[in-house]
Amino acid sequence: MSFSSEIKTQLCAVRELTEREMTAMLYGMFFAGKSVSGKAAVRTENLEIFTAAQGLCARVFKNEHYETRRLVKNGGSLYTLCVKSDFFGDFSRVNEKIVSGIDVTASAFLRGIFVCCGYVTDPKKEYHLELVLPDGERAGVLADFISEHGMLMKTTERKSQTVLYSKTSEQIEDFLTYIGAGSHSLEIMQVKIEKDLRNRANRTVNCDSANLDKTVAASEKSCRDIELVLEKIGAENLTPELRQTALLRLNNRESSLSELCAMFDEPISRSGLNHRLKKLSALAEKIRTEKD
Repeated sequence: MSFSSEIKTQLCAVRELTEREMTAMLYGMFFAGKSVSGKAAVRTENLEIFTAAQGLCARVFKNEHYETRRLVKNGGSLYTLCVKSDFFGDFSRVNEKIVSGIDVTASAFLRGIFVCCGYVTDPKKEYHLELVLPDGERAGVLADFISEHGMLMKTTERKSQTVLYSKTSEQIEDFLTYIGAGSHSLEIMQVKIEKDLRNRANRTVNCDSANLDKTVAASEKSCRDIELVLEKIGAENLTPELRQTALLRLNNRESSLSELCAMFDEPISRSGLNHRLKKLSALAEKIRTEKD
């Protein structure tokens, strides 16, 4: 089962909702659906969603104001549930009698919207939430409603439909928490933490690797310079400090500067060692210049 399907399965469990919440959720499901023969309808191939809508209708309308149909096509079923009356209005605005200003009914309304037309991508792949509405007017009304409740979604057109979407993990987390899918919101947060830890680890490894490459390159250049100095000038013609530095560097090519510092008979600092190596490199450059 996909991440999005898991959320819808959870949200279709409506037994614990109050009658007021049931009405608001059912309203959201019809708000997200297309009209059939001029009647508000929920149309879906998902039996779980259809069963939830049917159960809500039975509680809200007492089996008097709705009808159901099932169309078998290509081995599958298309379920349609229509409301006979204009109980919900024309969807040109959010019905305040059903969805009042309180979060309880607003949450249930958006819950119904998501169940019928929502989709969330598996957060391990990407962060993407969308609500696919049947027309632009209804999508605009819904976008304003969502904004009024502290969440923002962008709008785009897809064929004959209008899509509200968000690619921001925090917005998706807030939306899922608001509609009652808090456990899945926490799952997104967990995935985000794991991604962040992996990215940090990768950055650390890459940084360490880059530093190691620089260290190796610097050591190789220093050794080439020292070999040239010893060949042209001779170790016996160097000062004791430079002679010891040159031999230690050549005999310990893979050692870091800090490790080299610990090998000297007399304590020496990194800056002191750097100063000696630069002197040896300067001698090598002088030899190369005179040769040219």
